[in-house]
Amino acid sequence: MDFWTRLLGGSSQKKQAAANNPQQRLARFKQRYNQILNTWRKSETLANDREALGDVRRGFQALTAILNDESRSPAPHLCLAFAAADQIYTAVSKIAATSHDEGVVRDAVGVYNALIDSEEEDFLENDVFAVSLMNFIGRTVGSGSMGVGEDIEADIVELLFGIAAKIRLQPEILPVWFTTAAADSNGRLVNRKVDFAGVTQKEDFPLCYQLIDHVHHEGRIGDFARTGLLYIFESASKSVTLEQWIVNSDLPTLMASGLGALYSQLSRKLSILHPEEGLPLILTLSDYAEMQSNSQAESFFSEDFQSHMVTFLSYLTFWQDVLEHCRSIDVRHTLIDHFQVLFLQQLLYPSLLESSDVDGGSAVAVLTYLRRILDALDHPELVHMILHYLLALPDYAATSPRIPRSPAALKRRQSLLLLNALDKDDDRMNPSLFNLVDLVLGSTESRNPQTVIAALKLTTVVLGKNHGYALGSMIKIIDIHHKEPHRTAGALNAELETYLNIAIGLAGEAGVDDAYGSHLKDKLSMLESHPCTLKALALPTTPVKSTGFFDSEVGPRDVGPHYLVPEDPLFKALMDLLLRFLTNDVETNLALTEAIINLGTCSQLRLEGWLSVDPADYHFKEAGPEPQEFSNDNFRDMYRANRQPTWEPSATPPLLACLKSLQSQVDALRGDIRDWDDHVSSRKHAFRFHEEMLEAMKATPPPVKAKPPAEPPAGSWTPQIPKYMLDGSSTPSRTQSPRGRKEGLDVKHTPAASPAPSKLGGSTLGGSPSRGLSPLPAPRVANRQTTLMSDVNANFAAVTSSEFLKRRIRFRRVAGSQTVEVMLSKYQPPPKDSHDADTTVGADAETEDDGDDEREASLLHIITNVVILQEFVLELVALMQVRASLFSEVKFA
Repeated sequence: MDFWTRLLGGSSQKKQAAANNPQQRLARFKQRYNQILNTWRKSETLANDREALGDVRRGFQALTAILNDESRSPAPHLCLAFAAADQIYTAVSKIAATSHDEGVVRDAVGVYNALIDSEEEDFLENDVFAVSLMNFIGRTVGSGSMGVGEDIEADIVELLFGIAAKIRLQPEILPVWFTTAAADSNGRLVNRKVDFAGVTQKEDFPLCYQLIDHVHHEGRIGDFARTGLLYIFESASKSVTLEQWIVNSDLPTLMASGLGALYSQLSRKLSILHPEEGLPLILTLSDYAEMQSNSQAESFFSEDFQSHMVTFLSYLTFWQDVLEHCRSIDVRHTLIDHFQVLFLQQLLYPSLLESSDVDGGSAVAVLTYLRRILDALDHPELVHMILHYLLALPDYAATSPRIPRSPAALKRRQSLLLLNALDKDDDRMNPSLFNLVDLVLGSTESRNPQTVIAALKLTTVVLGKNHGYALGSMIKIIDIHHKEPHRTAGALNAELETYLNIAIGLAGEAGVDDAYGSHLKDKLSMLESHPCTLKALALPTTPVKSTGFFDSEVGPRDVGPHYLVPEDPLFKALMDLLLRFLTNDVETNLALTEAIINLGTCSQLRLEGWLSVDPADYHFKEAGPEPQEFSNDNFRDMYRANRQPTWEPSATPPLLACLKSLQSQVDALRGDIRDWDDHVSSRKHAFRFHEEMLEAMKATPPPVKAKPPAEPPAGSWTPQIPKYMLDGSSTPSRTQSPRGRKEGLDVKHTPAASPAPSKLGGSTLGGSPSRGLSPLPAPRVANRQTTLMSDVNANFAAVTSSEFLKRRIRFRRVAGSQTVEVMLSKYQPPPKDSHDADTTVGADAETEDDGDDEREASLLHIITNVVILQEFVLELVALMQVRASLFSEVKFA
């Protein structure tokens, strides 16, 4: 046995020594290479010779394996030296191009990767290697090429990305891959006749054009192409020749046109209604199912639409990545000019102008696209350009110093402006006549709930993320100069008590303490992250000098202390929607309350006049002489500041007046509907139970797939459906309210991870927080948990099937009045079928004779809205209290 062991061991050692022998490895390499050449030469038509194709593939794979093995072995590397001396890559390129076979192309890519990864023989610094590789890629994935599968194309683009990464780290190899015949003896480009689109010189930099051809793709292809092109733009700051070439080429035009092409692929008509299957609980417990979308509109939640949206947002994020990394001022300005003219002015604004609420979806589409664009962008120049143009803001920074441009960049900009001047003959294309403000205001008054929802969500993004641009445009303000607060601590306490009483009067006291504590933390986080707060609470420091990469004055206007104009059109529209809160659809109410909360998170916006009482309207009870123990003025001032004032009904803030009107409507319902409070309490507990189940599912690890035991083991916990949910007759003694802001109603699809993620973030950067009661699709944790939640939702649906809860109640608002009458004497029976139901929940139903606004909703729907309304009032109370302490908004003395 020892003899055979030694014999076998010795044989193995001999084989290993032979494999590591450089001379023998070179002999095998040459043999394989010659076999490939002979097979290729002997085959008259390689593409039709399956046996020859198989031999070539096996030969390429053997070459790759030998090269990879040699790269891991000690020197000398004779195979790599032979590959460089005999230029085997030229033969590999020709054989793969003539084979018209995807497998051969894949194996040829493996050979090129092995040569590049070896980092020897300076393949990337070899002109012949560069020409051979780019010819190979042009024949395989270029225009009019053989065409290959996505996986092979992704491997090829990854190869290009690797070369671009090497150029970024080693600028000295750039001349190998980028050459131009239009340069003088000093290396500077000679002026050539250039139109607005620039000069197309693919032969100068084929690597760059191959990347630009693939930046629009999804998945790995797009990720590697965008990152590789990003490295090319970053290298422009290290090469004057490349910088001038980019400015004069058609590369910026191709990038802007590509962005416009992706935007044009998005559906012109959009429906943001959730699909019936898997409808979130909060929408199930309402009249949401009665809403019907336009059959011609594409669903926001469809896979095709989400795929197109993700690709568009990925490319948009790539734009701001390029501007962030590009240190060439001329290249950056040229890109921005093309973005403005070719995308913003010629595509995005016309789509806004042509949108309509009548055709059932185009206004929804444009508003949604604008929201996603602004939510994804953080680059100051792009955000400034979009909002400054769409909001038709005055150019207050026109006289500020700008970073100078080169003559070539100025000439390129003049060509673009001349091109766009042709469209200015049409007066309709002027944002000063119709802009984003007009679209938002018109949409908030729409009869289509989807249009209203889309407008409110866009308003929330602008108010929360780009607040400085909204001032004076979307919301009308009055600047003030005093910074000292006029409100008193006693007035704050009186207002907090008033709002808290409304919240408790709407849906009871159960769960209020926990919900309020959660809202306090949530509002503190919102206020601290607001852009105005960051400036207000920042420590005084020495002004930071401009980096020289951005225009010095690009950005929103400086936000100072201001009041909200009482007649502000947007605020009046919000109050009109709030007055109809009980009959609005749930999603409208969630978007409405979020917009109002975001309005109140600006540290510079005073709450007086819309949320708080104006101090000029305080009335204090006549009291006797002040206590004698106040021996100094400070104690006396503290005593006076803590007195709780009263105010006349005419001095009630508009928001408080609307909430009192809603409280009156709820009181009317409570007085006429039996067990009203029990129904509301059960609904609150249902939401709380559903939230706890979701949290438990997220915290529970996926179970190991195994055969389930006949009986649960000792100590295991099986969730049980409470009895009151099954029969709806009893009410738990202690209920909880859903609270805290979680994910919004939209399904957020972020772009796939890029090899070089943006420092400015992706689609989710700076996103405003969503509503606490936002419906959440059940997470896919495990089949057992999904089945459990399906059972829970099914039991909830069984409870809601009660004919009593489907009874409809009508609300009437007399024309020109702020009072809403609950027509309790006119119960409406539930609709017999879906076609008889009001297909637009909360839509106008004006009578023909007197013009009164009449709306109706089911009792089930109204109860859900009451629970949402209580949460909103608690949010307002938390907002006022946190602001008072964080910004010192009240006087204590």
